Amino acid sequence: MPVVAVGGVPADRHLPVPASRVDHGEGLGPRWCEMSVRMGEAETQSSVRLGDVGVDWARVLFDDLDALSAWQHDEPVDGLADVAFWGAAAEEAAARFSAPELGEPGECRVRGRAGLPVADAWEKARAVQSWKEETGRRMMVDFRPHSHHWQVVRQVRASEAEAGIVDIGDARLFCAMTGWGDGCFPVFADMDASGAVVAVRVRFCDVDE
Repeated sequence: MPVVAVGGVPADRHLPVPASRVDHGEGLGPRWCEMSVRMGEAETQSSVRLGDVGVDWARVLFDDLDALSAWQHDEPVDGLADVAFWGAAAEEAAARFSAPELGEPGECRVRGRAGLPVADAWEKARAVQSWKEETGRRMMVDFRPHSHHWQVVRQVRASEAEAGIVDIGDARLFCAMTGWGDGCFPVFADMDASGAVVAVRVRFCDVDE
């Protein structure tokens, strides 16, 4: 997947991420038009396209390159994991496997177990999945190790903006759903009158689309 790297970004403070939305109607509601990482307060006088960022699984990540080397996508950072399931047969499965509602913000009627040792969570997930397949029940089963990815997606689910942050060392990484699914999106550097970069901006749509 294509990425865009930008040097000279301030590392001594957290940077704001302003964003704008546009509503295209048809019952879809507002979706993101642009997001940017602001590095200065000066007005933008010119912009240059830096390239494209590739998006898979409908989410984009603004990150520090050094911190990204410590990113744990699937491996839990605390040795724990959750098992979650939902759907038409969730209540029946909950009774069979003694699984309460997880009570995660942004999720409704999701059952399972939270904060289990990874091996135990994996066995429970396999048991629920096997029961689903053997009985032909309609239900989704999710194994969720407490990774950096899990930390940020947990916030995305709970956020009206569908965004979240995760701290790795001294760096803060920002993740958001694009609202447009997967694809390649243009990235721009916005510069002030002196040519200094004041923002790095991702465009998801044109306003007149």
